[in-house]
Amino acid sequence: MKEAAGEANMTVITIILIGIIAAIAIPLVNNAMSSSAKQGCCTNLGYQWNGGKCYQINSDGTRGGEVAEASYWNEANKTCTSDISG
Repeated sequence: MKEAAGEANMTVITIILIGIIAAIAIPLVNNAMSSSAKQGCCTNLGYQWNGGKCYQINSDGTRGGEVAEASYWNEANKTCTSDISG
């Protein structure tokens, strides 16, 4: 009987640890996926992604001003926008 109780306790501890790890990992993965999606939207519209921000590219190839996030990313739908006028 003691062994069965010990195994049940280990099962409960394992389930709790899995829950804790999931609670930490899921937000990190979601954040990474969102950042990657934003980067893809930025570069697909002809801008340059640098340091977590989107920038215009000047005619001489240098980095220009920062592009407003709403110009390339729809936060409500978590999708790319098609407006490149900025």
